[in-house]
Amino acid sequence: MSAKPLIGLLLAASALAPVFAQAQPNGGAENTGRSPQEEYQRGYAATPMPHQDAINAAGAPGTAAINNQVASTTAANNDANAAVVAQYQESQAQYAADQQAFMDALVRHDAAVNRADARYVRQQHAYADAMRVWRAQVWACNHGNHRACNAPPPNPASFY
Repeated sequence: MSAKPLIGLLLAASALAPVFAQAQPNGGAENTGRSPQEEYQRGYAATPMPHQDAINAAGAPGTAAINNQVASTTAANNDANAAVVAQYQESQAQYAADQQAFMDALVRHDAAVNRADARYVRQQHAYADAMRVWRAQVWACNHGNHRACNAPPPNPASFY
């Protein structure tokens, strides 16, 4: 397995990590429909801090800067991921082309082997036919046919 898909997945995961690290908009609590005072009375929420609005306003520029940094990092990671995905798709297309070229070469090789096998079979049959004629010629010579004795041996190429 190529390392490129793994790298792409790691880049995608790193792009999503800041999103999950952000605090939930409602403080991480579920939207239960209860008022903050009721949440506090039930023990589900911490005691509200005095001057919480002033504290939040003082931290807003820092939070906005961090959120902008996360957004730009996420955008850069998305661009890098897109480049990795494009490269992966290009390499997959090249891999498919290489695979098809191999299959085409294999088909041509098999056809050449089949032609050679067919030629070998024809050669065997030609040799066997020439031997059959030669044995008949020897038998005729042994049984008094002088013309068969003087005839040249059969050539397998004549039977091919």
